[in-house]
Amino acid sequence: MRPTHYPQKPQQGFSLVEILISLVIGLVVVGAVLVSYVGSGQTTKLQAAYADMNENAQIGLAMLSKDIQLAGYANATAADPVTGLFIRNAVPRSVFGCDNGFVATNASAAATCSLVAGSPAIEVIYEADLRNTVPRAVSGVNTPTDCLGNALVIGGGGFYTAYNRYYIANSSSGRSELHCASWGQIGQPLIENVEAIKFWYGETTAVDRHIERYVTAGNLADVSFGNVVSVRICLLMRSPEPARSAEEGALTYLDCDSATQTNAAGDLAARRAYFTTVTLRNKMSL
Repeated sequence: MRPTHYPQKPQQGFSLVEILISLVIGLVVVGAVLVSYVGSGQTTKLQAAYADMNENAQIGLAMLSKDIQLAGYANATAADPVTGLFIRNAVPRSVFGCDNGFVATNASAAATCSLVAGSPAIEVIYEADLRNTVPRAVSGVNTPTDCLGNALVIGGGGFYTAYNRYYIANSSSGRSELHCASWGQIGQPLIENVEAIKFWYGETTAVDRHIERYVTAGNLADVSFGNVVSVRICLLMRSPEPARSAEEGALTYLDCDSATQTNAAGDLAARRAYFTTVTLRNKMSL
């Protein structure tokens, strides 16, 4: 039997138009994937910057809050034989602040305000003991400490007084940091990348303890700070590394006065202001 032959169809390929259309579709898909990948990377970078600022700000505000809550604390030593009320040790002013910073942060005397423009600073004063500070052994004896862990020396009143002074200063690399100094002790950094700090003082009257207003140090009616019963704090944090690329442009942020600010040209760091309000527990019932 003779084999059956079927007619063969001519082979067909893709036309030039079909190839071009396929290439365009492929480029669109690849471009979309690349844009998504780059955008995801930039978002992750910015989120990491804010996470770092959040952590540092929480630590800084917690340290300041703990100290300010102790402001004005003094131990009750004995009861008055006439009134029966406990007599507390004589501690100087509870807090003291300067809008332009202190003349000398580690002065072995009451802090005084600088007349030169500078960053705000605050001094927190209270009786330090083995319960409200981390003790340090000196010649085998546990001793109360200041904000840097330095052992305090008994003052003229026969007890330990902490004079903790918080302010902003630049590190050796030129970046600003939150520092603390105390009576006769050189200041040391506590938190990195704190670009600015600001304090508002809750002022009351001698009649009651209701806060009437929050003002900066220079606007207090009582310059002795005797009517201050709370402190509002702002820390303006800066990310340690650039948070976006130069192509994305400058970042904007709200400063401690809630004013919109734009980074300078070439400054790619992120910034954010953090706030808290602290009550001076030892002043509310006076």
